[in-house]
Amino acid sequence: MTVWTFGLILFGALAMSWLAERLRLPTVVGQIGAGIILGPAGLRLLSTDHSLATWAEVGVLFLMFLAGIESDLGLLKRHARQAGAVALAGVVTPFVVFLVLGLTLGMTDEKSLFWSVLFSATSVSITAQILTEYHQVQSDAGATILGAAVLDDILAILMWTVYQTAFGIGEETKRPLWFTIVLMVMFLLGLVAVLLYVLPKILPAISRLSLPGAVLTFALVIVLLSATMSETIGFSAAIVAFVVGVLFSRQKSAASIEHGVTLIGQTVFIPIFFVNIGLKVTLVGQLVNLPLIAILTIFAILTKFFGAYFGARLVKVAVFDARVVGVGMVSRGEMAIVIADLALSAHVLSSGHYAMLTLVILLTTIFTPIALKPLLRK
Repeated sequence: MTVWTFGLILFGALAMSWLAERLRLPTVVGQIGAGIILGPAGLRLLSTDHSLATWAEVGVLFLMFLAGIESDLGLLKRHARQAGAVALAGVVTPFVVFLVLGLTLGMTDEKSLFWSVLFSATSVSITAQILTEYHQVQSDAGATILGAAVLDDILAILMWTVYQTAFGIGEETKRPLWFTIVLMVMFLLGLVAVLLYVLPKILPAISRLSLPGAVLTFALVIVLLSATMSETIGFSAAIVAFVVGVLFSRQKSAASIEHGVTLIGQTVFIPIFFVNIGLKVTLVGQLVNLPLIAILTIFAILTKFFGAYFGARLVKVAVFDARVVGVGMVSRGEMAIVIADLALSAHVLSSGHYAMLTLVILLTTIFTPIALKPLLRK
């Protein structure tokens, strides 16, 4: 990524964030819009590449770390039952509906199941940004959404792994499914155990160093290293960053770390992440697919909303909070894009089909903050 690209992205994100605020829209909508305008769907001044994707990935990690460090661990524990019900219902509903929809439209079993896996995912990072922006991370609905979205991401990873195994896709098929699951659980438990033991001992010592920002640097190193290790076993780096953030929230230096990561993340890396989502959109050849795009978008919104809503109501979540949870779970965002990217590289999707699905993912991603904002302000 050149200096010109870097500057243009930040300027575009800043300008469109300002415009979004003027229009009383969440800033994330403006930042995604900046990517659409600057990218292949608009002025074609920018396009996504490997280096930009790396910066965007760091943005996801910072965003999820902030969501974790701002969370109340006790609140998350108290809402674990609600989060589990919402996650399960929010995955099963779109999975079944999109399987039936794909078969009805004449898709093959493989493509129909891919739709099911893709649209069962939820973007925890998009909703986390909205909850953070409106100071709702520690609300009952916010805790339920974050817990459910994290579980959704885990289920999406497992479903993609099962899908790869069933159809013999990618290198991961050489690894037994049970081994992958055990590896993920062991890694997560090991990470939590190590950090619970290490952080209270090492953070006070680091804070006594005369080096400016030493504690913040250490926190960022832990986040990046943990995320890197998680990806080597096929686990979601975003989930790991969230867990690390929750563990750091228990430390005395949590406030200063949160302030530092917020300053760096919200100024540079997080806007790049959202702009990069917009850059993935292309409208070339999609005019003929508009009816199907509309159908998929409507089904994507309704299945996730009603699945999450009724899942929340089943465990006695209040009607209003259940609506907030339902809307908050709609966004597919980066998790669905990652699955689509993997499918494209494995030749499960054609480039045209990928472009169409990316557009649907974007529409659900934009819908969520727009629909969620008025609910969070009540």
